[in-house]
Amino acid sequence: MVMTSKKRVMCAIGLETPDRIPLDFGANPATLERLKNNLQVSGHADLLKALHVDIVDLRGVVDPVYVGPVPKVRDLGQGVKENFWGMRTTVKQSITGPEEMYCDFILQKAESLEELEAYRWPEVDWFDFSDFKNRLRCWQDFAVMASGVSIWQHATFLRSLDVLLMDLISRPEIGEYLIDKFTNFYLTYFDKMFSEANGMIDILRIADDIGMQNGLLIGPNIFIKFLAPRIKKFVDMAHSYGIKVMFHSCGSIVPLIDKLIEMEIDILDPLQVTAKDMDPQFLKNTFGHRICLHGSIDTQYILPQGRVEEVIENVKTMIKILGKDGGFILAPSHVLQTDVPMENVIAMYETGFKFGDKFPTSGT
Repeated sequence: MVMTSKKRVMCAIGLETPDRIPLDFGANPATLERLKNNLQVSGHADLLKALHVDIVDLRGVVDPVYVGPVPKVRDLGQGVKENFWGMRTTVKQSITGPEEMYCDFILQKAESLEELEAYRWPEVDWFDFSDFKNRLRCWQDFAVMASGVSIWQHATFLRSLDVLLMDLISRPEIGEYLIDKFTNFYLTYFDKMFSEANGMIDILRIADDIGMQNGLLIGPNIFIKFLAPRIKKFVDMAHSYGIKVMFHSCGSIVPLIDKLIEMEIDILDPLQVTAKDMDPQFLKNTFGHRICLHGSIDTQYILPQGRVEEVIENVKTMIKILGKDGGFILAPSHVLQTDVPMENVIAMYETGFKFGDKFPTSGT
């Protein structure tokens, strides 16, 4: 029996076997526009349907209306923009297209709690949720995902990664103050969103990179002491609304996966299978019966550099390994960037759709 996208995704999250492997999607703005042009579609829903995608990420698609006293984004000149948090970005031209990156970390040199307390922190009432539910109605064919929670990575965009890492060791009161500012804001923000949505959101995505290519970015003790208790608050809050939780971290994070499962994370993203110890068969055998696995299609080598035939074979391999007995959502291992050829993107999704029901079960 053919499932709806929502049912298919929720079945996989429940570690059950859906009618086919669900597909998810993410791309940076330039790649998004290229795909729309290539597939000759205009709206975001039409793009997702053309790629057979089952999940819609609400961020940038359906957002609460910003009504804050400072601009949501302002142009500082010389190519630098600043958002309402004070995070600054610039766009650099790579050989394949434009890529946005963070710069000018404005709280990097703060030396005291008093300096941080004097900073103009945003408030949740800067956002109007009054019409949010009505604008969600047209997306109910998809599994609906709210994203944007980040208590660690977003803090680094104000403080810088190296300084915040040192704070947690030498000045933990400063590090914790910053992390708590994001924790408290996002807890209130998403609690309000879920209340207003009234059952129309299925997944909360938390994104806090804790891994590098060859190991952890932060030690297990630091994660357990500073991040885990705060992340658990989001898990408990989302679950209180019947919403599943996805945790995103790039890199090699095997030593912390058991802890994430203990924290009742439902979905592990993105399975960066080229990172150390992130072998897909190992991940499936070790964790696949306890947490839904999401991602796996390599954006470092296979998608940007591989031939279409290699992409097709890679997708089939991941379906065979990770799709066994369900509990798997196929997606790129990172947002698609401008170095990925359009034919490889299309091959990934067409293969995922065509072969998504051809996964082994325990009886085969």
